[in-house]
Amino acid sequence: PRRRPSPSDMGRGLTLLLLALLAAPAQAEGGTAAEEGKIEVLHLPEACSPKSKKGDLLNAHYDGFLASDGSKFYCSRTQNEGHPKWFVLGVGQVIKGLDIAMMNMCPGEKRKVIIPPSLAYGQQGYAQGKIPPNATLIFEIELYAVNKGPRSVEAFNQIDKDSDKKLSQTEISEYLKEEFARDGKKRHPSVHDEILADIFKKNDRDGDGFISAKEYNVYQHDEL
Repeated sequence: PRRRPSPSDMGRGLTLLLLALLAAPAQAEGGTAAEEGKIEVLHLPEACSPKSKKGDLLNAHYDGFLASDGSKFYCSRTQNEGHPKWFVLGVGQVIKGLDIAMMNMCPGEKRKVIIPPSLAYGQQGYAQGKIPPNATLIFEIELYAVNKGPRSVEAFNQIDKDSDKKLSQTEISEYLKEEFARDGKKRHPSVHDEILADIFKKNDRDGDGFISAKEYNVYQHDEL
């Protein structure tokens, strides 16, 4: 049910923090709320913390069914060697209905959610995923982990060594060097410069040579 691929292996290649910098920042949402889905909590752990919020990095398994006949069209346990899915909540890496249904969810919680077509694949459906037009979807979700996401305040501060609330080319360059060293793969020196240039092309929208907190676009408008 993902609209675009998200990193699924936390130990392979560069970290999600770098991948977030290489991706275009999410824009602020506007408009009115669409038709609501229905959420049924199947299991709630006694210790329910932390609760998920927009921008968090979640790890979950989920099965998808067609409400019309109960047939299963998706099972995360049969994908990626059975590993749970990693994705950032609330930024469109999954269908909108799942982005909404998995808010305020805690590790260990299980939910059954009913998602109307307006929050799923709408009038078009999704032929590749065997989802017909105007399909209401049912998902059974088990959440395993809630982590700080790649555009969190903590992630920004990790790169912002001098704590001036903006990321310089030197700070990003040092971060790249650390990630390359941690990754352990051999790369031509030009790769570093190309990635650095790409990061600033995608994030430095006012062209001042720095990536500000606003340009970094911390989710939920957290204070930096």
